[in-house]
Amino acid sequence: MSAEELARRSQQGCRASFAELAERYGLRLLRFLRHQTNNVHDAEDLVQDTFVRAYANIYRYRSSYKFSTWLFTIARRLACSHLRRQGRSKVVFKARPPERSPGEELTRRETHQSLWETARTLTANQYGALWLKYAEDMPIKEIAKVMGKSQVSVKVTLYRARVRLAERLQNMAAEGRIDGKVSSEETEVFMKVEGA
Repeated sequence: MSAEELARRSQQGCRASFAELAERYGLRLLRFLRHQTNNVHDAEDLVQDTFVRAYANIYRYRSSYKFSTWLFTIARRLACSHLRRQGRSKVVFKARPPERSPGEELTRRETHQSLWETARTLTANQYGALWLKYAEDMPIKEIAKVMGKSQVSVKVTLYRARVRLAERLQNMAAEGRIDGKVSSEETEVFMKVEGA
């Protein structure tokens, strides 16, 4: 049964249908919110808050929209409020000391991890757009709805995020923390291939 059908049943009072939605989306929301907050405990609390808010407002859900878009919009807004309350304008980046010798090549997994860790240095909007696009595989149209922006604005945000990410990766390469140069196009391809 589709998520939209489960949501319609939830609107009619079927608690089992909402429980199924929570089961389907719980881990995806946890991953999304963990990457937004950089804190697993905050993310767990925000997942709970997201489902409480969604359940309390299920009557507002319109089946003309994808349920996942509606749910991720709630989650993103709660995460933004949480980060604002903590006084942070962007996600915190915890630098990792270089552990490898200059001649050692990074494995794809290490490169992937470095890529997402470096992405944490971007603004919350840029990071969120990258995450929704590449980790959640959302189309631009849905990302625009989740973020409350136009599709053009999302495309610009993604472009700027990829360029800034490539610049930061190039700086890391210049410092000897990673090997090679990375362009924004290569960054995009790698994010698509590797996921989250």
